[in-house]
Amino acid sequence: MKILILVPDGVGVRNYLYSNFTSNMIKAGNEVLIYHKLSESAIQEIKRSKPEITNFEAIPDFIENPKVRLIRETLAYARLLRNEKTLKNSTILKFWNPSKKGLKKKILYFLAEFLGFVLSKNYSLIRKGDHLYEKELSKSSTIEIVKNTLLDFKPYVILNLHQRSPLTSPIISAAKELQIRTATVIFSWDNVPKARLISRYDYYYVWSDLMKNQLLQLYPEILTSQIQVTGTPQFEFYEDESLYEERKIFFNKYGLDADKKTICFSGNDLSSPYDAVYLNDICEELFKLDEKIRPQVLFRRCPVDKSDRFDFVLNKYKEFVFSIDPDWRTDKEKSDSFATIYPTTNDNKLLVNTVKHSDIVINLGSTMAHDFAILDKPCLYLNYDPVNDSKFKVKDVFNFEHFKSMNLLEAVGWINSKNEISNRILEGLHIPEKVGKDRKEWLKKIVTHPIEGNSKKLIEKILECTSVS
Repeated sequence: MKILILVPDGVGVRNYLYSNFTSNMIKAGNEVLIYHKLSESAIQEIKRSKPEITNFEAIPDFIENPKVRLIRETLAYARLLRNEKTLKNSTILKFWNPSKKGLKKKILYFLAEFLGFVLSKNYSLIRKGDHLYEKELSKSSTIEIVKNTLLDFKPYVILNLHQRSPLTSPIISAAKELQIRTATVIFSWDNVPKARLISRYDYYYVWSDLMKNQLLQLYPEILTSQIQVTGTPQFEFYEDESLYEERKIFFNKYGLDADKKTICFSGNDLSSPYDAVYLNDICEELFKLDEKIRPQVLFRRCPVDKSDRFDFVLNKYKEFVFSIDPDWRTDKEKSDSFATIYPTTNDNKLLVNTVKHSDIVINLGSTMAHDFAILDKPCLYLNYDPVNDSKFKVKDVFNFEHFKSMNLLEAVGWINSKNEISNRILEGLHIPEKVGKDRKEWLKKIVTHPIEGNSKKLIEKILECTSVS
């Protein structure tokens, strides 16, 4: 079977190309074309890691005309308003944060908000907007270029690795015209309520029953039969012992002490503006502890955060704080977006060993809680505002819809004030079973188990669904 895999940016590279997913698809006798928007260096990195993946073709450039973009943004805002009402969660609109720099963008988003408000009053209007978007998109000259690729390769199914990318819209539109089956994975555990499912597909592959139910609730036009629960390959790396390094060897590379308890502080991107303040708070409190019992801090920043905002903390507390930067690269001088950056295979090893050899992770609501739960290690979520009178409120973060999945579970420990930092850390380090004792149960709600079978299950479901006439 011929399968075309859409890779519009570096986001899907780690989870689907570096994992066993694509390799096993090829080993099963399927012909795979990677239809991508990656740099040449990213492609070479993929080929070094997975030499069996040989078939690459670049996605043609696509720039939305103003009308198409206005419709897309209008639909996103309309769905956010509807999702806010459906889910009874006012934080949903926090995901509407468009850049309004410049007169054209101000006009664009003024119109999108006005029209989106009107459409949100009736779901049938939103659906009419979806059809209008498809109609206007079909006029793009890019579609004819894409059709040539599809007619030449003749895929049986197209799988999109990033449902939020506008770059993939003309490809899905062209596939529909040519009656080629389409499918998408949902990239992350928090994506569904964000109203950025741009195109409609024949099949949807989701992490869990929780995500399936959410998709059905917020997109009633999608049928139950179109959604398959397959999990996600992104956590399978923790089962790969070939990636493991001995603690002493790994720590020696980066100046850490293999005999000390270790906290991982994982940073978010720049949308979380006070991560450096949190790290400073943690270091200030740890500095008060006797050096004999003071743990060391392993700092892992968000891959797209290339800012210098942590430098003052790293320099001030360099005797016990050590940075192991993610090995993500770009061909551009500056990059603060996952659209222009890609992971190396070495970063898989860095991340796996960071989790394996750290005793606890601290962050502001990061997915890293799940990475640590894989190896049954606790997470502490920061749950206080580090800066007075800030528009950014931590209570908004933990009211986001995806955190409702905790329900009554004690999935993480909570640091509710700066004064609690040391005690909560010491408890987590020395009595880990008491901190977030339900972390494994939460993980099972977020992603289907067994985790090590997620790639295989995804492949099976793709081949099974697409074989139905």
